[in-house]
Amino acid sequence: MDIATLCNEINLQADVKSRVLAFADRFDFETVDRQLKGFLSYENRETALKELQEILGEDKDNDKILACTLKASADAFDFYREKGISDEIYFDTMKCYTRFIDETCRMTGKLYFDRYWWTIRQAGCHLFRIGALEYEIKYVGETMQISLHIPSDADFSPASVDDSLERAEKLLGGRYPAVKNLEYRCHSWLLDRQLRGMLSEKSNIIRFQNRFEILDEGEADREFVQWVYNCNAVDDANLPENTSLQKKIKNHILSGGVIRNAYGRIK
Repeated sequence: MDIATLCNEINLQADVKSRVLAFADRFDFETVDRQLKGFLSYENRETALKELQEILGEDKDNDKILACTLKASADAFDFYREKGISDEIYFDTMKCYTRFIDETCRMTGKLYFDRYWWTIRQAGCHLFRIGALEYEIKYVGETMQISLHIPSDADFSPASVDDSLERAEKLLGGRYPAVKNLEYRCHSWLLDRQLRGMLSEKSNIIRFQNRFEILDEGEADREFVQWVYNCNAVDDANLPENTSLQKKIKNHILSGGVIRNAYGRIK
């Protein structure tokens, strides 16, 4: 897989693709080969990212680091083939680049890549999108876990979540024997129990919560603003009220409440 093919398959935004390919055409990726291969090590991936940034130097709009993470992601195609993981899962996983740039554009009005710190997971073959959800094989200390992530464009219906979990269990258990019996955990504002007072028991969010045993109510965080409101508003009084959930969370926040990133595991 080469970068141009990957950009086309994930429908990378035309302006961004042209900048990435222009850089790739004149850059010798051999000079950062060790760092890109470093993403494959869970323990060393962040160090490899820092080294890569130092080598690349000034990087307007992060086009250089985007090109490099796309190169590592294109190289990962061989890993997927070796593991017998389908092309569908590979491309669904790598569409994170297009999705992240779209999300940033909605909030800032600019086509800009700002999630390089996250996409080393995809480029390093630690995180896979399987249907509605993403699954990250990670280490907490010396303990392996499977961490669930919910993409912003996911079909969050119970049937789609069921399908994703069933497919993930078969794929991950079959390809990675060491993770076959591991717990599936999630750390998200979507697990905050306070949402139960704002939503119907039939809502997709509450049905998702019902799958989990909450281990820790978690820390107060502002992450939810991006996902609920599609903005980075500083003044909560200016948050939009286009949906019932937006209105209820806004009232909750303006009344002095917080939204927490709770921790849970699949029952």
